[in-house]
Parts: sequence; structure tokens; C-alpha cells
Amino acid sequence: MRPVLIEFGGIELPSYGIMLAVSFLCGLWYVRRKAPQIGIAPLIIETLAFYVMIGVILGGRLLYVAFHWAQYQSDPAGIFRIWEGGMMFFGGLLGGYLLGAMYMRKQKLPILKVSDLVAPALGLGLFFTRIGCFLNGCCFGTPSELPWAVRFPPDCVAGTSPIGTQTLHPAQLYESVFGLALFFYLNKKLAAPDRHGVVFAQFLIFYGLFRFGIDLIRYYENSANYWINQLVALGLILVGIVIIVRSRKKTS
Repeated sequence: MRPVLIEFGGIELPSYGIMLAVSFLCGLWYVRRKAPQIGIAPLIIETLAFYVMIGVILGGRLLYVAFHWAQYQSDPAGIFRIWEGGMMFFGGLLGGYLLGAMYMRKQKLPILKVSDLVAPALGLGLFFTRIGCFLNGCCFGTPSELPWAVRFPPDCVAGTSPIGTQTLHPAQLYESVFGLALFFYLNKKLAAPDRHGVVFAQFLIFYGLFRFGIDLIRYYENSANYWINQLVALGLILVGIVIIVRSRKKTS
């Protein structure tokens, strides 16, 4: 593992923070390039990206802190050190979508059309950020004896856990590979004409299904966190199905 990816002149750049920035910049590049196809100026996308970024950081961090409050009770300042890792994807997805939707509504932008455009970028974001999680040693899996199981070093989050001395599922890399595959799939779907919201709905359904499954082999120090995440995953699937059903009714 490599929690610090780059170090020079006494300055340390953490792997998770770098990969989070890379995922945002790549996602912005993708959506900005696709925006003219639906008649939206790239400048509008840049402003939208700013609000989404704030929502992702606030939502992802707040939900993580709420689920891991014991970790910050004796170090409240640690709440603001997001570059050290500690974000929950569900919180980031909700926070980013809410702030982004507020901006789109204010600008009278077609929310579902823009959501379709953003959906592949979310898969790309999963690809990069989960690599950051792997390098940071967080979001790890349960014990495994498979050939590709990983023994994390003792000075990372996984290594200090109750199962840290065992070889574990690299759950972060499973999700990273899934995110890349999802990006290519949704990008192809985006090129084919369809009802508004369907591509975004497919992201919700496929990610919800994957997350429900991957959590079965992902380590949780608190079983309550596990069940809440499973319920949220099911909620994403349900929302995706509702969007598809409603889109069909509008075109029937």
C-alpha cells in the first residue's frame, strides 16, 4: 500500500486525495466534452461541476463521520482532513446530486438529460477513487485465501483492524474494475437515442446491485453500517426502476 503517493521537499501528497482529484478532473473533462451534444455550453458544466464537487465532499464526508464518530471523538479536527481518506460513496452521490439538481433547476436545465450525461463519469469516478482507497488501505474486504487476496501492512486502516493479520479480499479493486466496465457500458448507451433519464437509471440499478453484492465480502466494523448500506443499495435500485417506468409512461 502507498498512503502517500508523492513526497517532495517535506510535502506529502496522499494517494486518496490525488485519486479523488483525478476522478473529478476526468469526470469534468468527459461531461464538458459531451455537453454540446445536448445543447449545453461547457461553461455551464464547469459551474455545475463546482456545485457537484462541494456536494460530493460534504455529503461523502458527513456520512462517513456519522458512521465512524468514535474515530473523531478525540480528534475533531480530523473531520476536515479529507485528504487522509474517509468518504462514503452513497453520501457523496446524494450530496452531489442534490446540490447539482438545485443549480440545474435554477438554470432551468433538463435534469434528467444532464444526469444521463453525468452517469458514465460516475463510473469513471469509481474507477479512480477505489484505487485511492486501495492505496490508502481502507474500504477493504473480508478474509480470503484466493490467490489474489492481499495482506495489508500493519500501519494502514486495514492492517490495524481486527482481521488485519489475514489476507483479505481487495474489495476496492473489485469495485474499481466494475466502475471502469460501467463507464464503457454507459458511454455506449449514451450514444444511442433513448428516453431521458434511462442511462442514469441504469447507473443506479447496476451500481445498487453491485454494491449489494460486494458488501457481502466487504468488512464492516459495525453491522448496523452494513445493513444501512444494503438498504441504500436497494433504494438506488428502486429509484432507477421508478425512473425507467415513468419514462416509459411519458412516451406511451
